[in-house]
Order: sequence, then structure tokens, then C-alpha cells
Amino acid sequence: MRVEAARGLTPYTSTQENAWMVLAARALAKETMALDLNGSPIKAALYRNYKASEIGSQPLKLTDTGDAPVQAVVSVSGSPVTPEPAASNGFKIERNYFTLDGKPVDISTAKQNDRFAVVLKITEPKPEYGHIMVSDYLPAGLEIDNPRLVSSGDTGTLSWIEDGQEAVDTQFRDDRFTAAIDRVANAKSVFTVAYVVRAVTPGKYVLPQAYVEDMYNPSRYGRTGTGSVEVRPAK
Repeated sequence: MRVEAARGLTPYTSTQENAWMVLAARALAKETMALDLNGSPIKAALYRNYKASEIGSQPLKLTDTGDAPVQAVVSVSGSPVTPEPAASNGFKIERNYFTLDGKPVDISTAKQNDRFAVVLKITEPKPEYGHIMVSDYLPAGLEIDNPRLVSSGDTGTLSWIEDGQEAVDTQFRDDRFTAAIDRVANAKSVFTVAYVVRAVTPGKYVLPQAYVEDMYNPSRYGRTGTGSVEVRPAK
């Protein structure tokens, strides 16, 4: 199939390309097929979601009972057992933590109710036109403190931040901070965005990766490594 061949040429697809593939799959789903799944006949395209436990307890047997060939595609999703390392492919992203007056701080041993500025520094060695998305996933135990303190290079409490970039859009979710940024070819190579978090729940937690990518060319991306955070009880 031409769609399959084109998809195999790249490890990444854009949002629009994914949407067109969904429409193509919907059209193909209308075709009549002759399948057998564990003894049950099926006359249309087959889509199923299974948990690992379900596959382990009862293996699936899918048989093509018709004359035409049928393509089977299996997709697997989940969290990796071994955390992915930091990576840089068109972008480099660094995540650092500071006190609100700009002093570096070790986030791995935070105290309950401490507040920190999270500074995401992105380097694009060869700036290009693009719509960039920066996402930083929060560890459990920390929450975003004050959405109005996002850095634009001249924002009150965080005015000490250098190379601040005004975002087109920002979102402050329970599990992440995101910023959409428009880039042009003559832009500065280095830009930063920032937000404020508070340590709220004592415990030891995984510090997820921060990520940056070109929304319409996801082969250009960068990510930090995975770390750890310990929030100690307030005295």
C-alpha cells in the first residue's frame, strides 16, 4: 500500500498526517473481510485493545478465512522499564531549579512548602521557522504554584531570568507545564521559559523528562534525562 510505504520512510508524522491516516483507516474499515478470532467469525475490519494480563492468560488466534490477503498491525504502548536518556536532535533542553530570587537549588532534597522557579533553557543551534512545544512533566509531590509568574524576560519576581521567551500559549495542568512558541530563522539560538512550583507532599518521587519538539516536524526534538525528587516534611 502506498500509505504504508510512505509511513515507513519516516519515524515521525505530523498532526495533519496522523489525521489523514485516521481517515484512510476509517475508509478501509468499510471493506468486507473474512476473519476468525478465537473461533468467532468476523466480517469487517478488526480493532481491539488488550492489557498485558489479558494476552498472557488467553493467547489470541487470528485467522484469515477469506481469499484476499489481510494485513495485521500490532501496536504496543506503555512506560519503559529503563528510563530514556537525554537526547538532542535539533534542540537541546536543560532544566534547572532556582529560588525565586535566582539562586541555584538542588531539587532532589526539597522541603515541604518550598517554592522554586523551574527554568527551561532551550538551545536551537540552527534556528528555523516552526511552531515549538515545550512540555515539562511534574513529579508527584510538586504542583504549579502561581501561573501568573511565567517568565517573559521581564516578569516581576522572575526578572533575573535571561533570554526569556514570550510564549504564544501556556497551560498549567495538574501533571505538566506546556508552552507553545513561534520560532523564525533569525531568532536567537537560546531561549528560556519558566514557571513556579511548590513542594506539597512528602515522599520520594520520579522526576519525569522535560521535552521540546517542533509540532509539525517532530523529528526535531530534545529531552532531558529522568531524575528523582525527595520532598521532606516541614519542621
